Amino acid sequence: PVLDRFVEQYLRDMNAPGMTLVLADRDAVQRVAHYGFSDREARRAIGEQDLFQIGSISKSFVALALLQLRDEGRLDLGRPVTDYLPWLRIDSRYAPITVHHLLTHSTGLPGAGDIFQWDPELAHLAAYAPGEHFHYNNAMYDTLGILAWTLDGRELPELLRERILGPLGMHASEPVITLDIRDRFAKNYVPFVSDRPFPRDGRLAEAPFVFATGGAGCVAATAADMGKYVRMIASGGKRDGGRLVSEDGFGLFSSPQIAAEDFGPGAHYGYGIAVDTLDGNRLLRHTGGMVSFMSALMVDIDDGVGGFA
Repeated sequence: PVLDRFVEQYLRDMNAPGMTLVLADRDAVQRVAHYGFSDREARRAIGEQDLFQIGSISKSFVALALLQLRDEGRLDLGRPVTDYLPWLRIDSRYAPITVHHLLTHSTGLPGAGDIFQWDPELAHLAAYAPGEHFHYNNAMYDTLGILAWTLDGRELPELLRERILGPLGMHASEPVITLDIRDRFAKNYVPFVSDRPFPRDGRLAEAPFVFATGGAGCVAATAADMGKYVRMIASGGKRDGGRLVSEDGFGLFSSPQIAAEDFGPGAHYGYGIAVDTLDGNRLLRHTGGMVSFMSALMVDIDDGVGGFA
């Protein structure tokens, strides 16, 4: 009840139509809660099957799929990415950019723009030696999605469904955001006018639909399904009946690979997820932002408990 009151006050303060919250530990999904409306005008409450776009939390799904491919001997994280994707044009005077560098946002390449250049003379220009700095990079995570597709042989949505969603029992969730499933989403909102500062209680309008098909942010999930994902992380990569990824693979996923001050003082980045400490325990966390969907995932892997909102 105390948490519910806090959330309800927070929604009022933020003028947010609705929110979902799930808490899980190693044993089970302990609580799934829904607050507010999926359709503000119709006063329709958020339902258990309503999808929310989880944005960049999708990067951890892609990273885990690639770590599975590593477990299968089909991927070497230390090899240059162009060994696997020879069409990827990179202009660099530094050492080769490896898959590890893409996973840790440390390539030195631009973080936005088209992966496939329209002009055959153009290439992605490296600004610094790979591995030197953390620079958040959506474009290279889209590239990682194509890498997974190339190695697996199935397109990214299918391989994410078969490798991650299915084994975890996340059957209500979707690995790609397209118009085919638009009516399953909670309605998302933006300010009614965007040419001036938005007052906290300002008028809202339905947001335009945005396709998301790349590895940087393509997953849409229900709260209950994300509880299953939290439980897997809290369990160190285990799932009912086995493991989602090897113990060694989960160690790579959850290790502080590079300092990532973008995520706060002392924070690091692993593979597709930020690695931090809280009260002496290791914390895995990430946020996701779409046009108006905002998500947060936090899991204490030492005590084996976490949440998603």
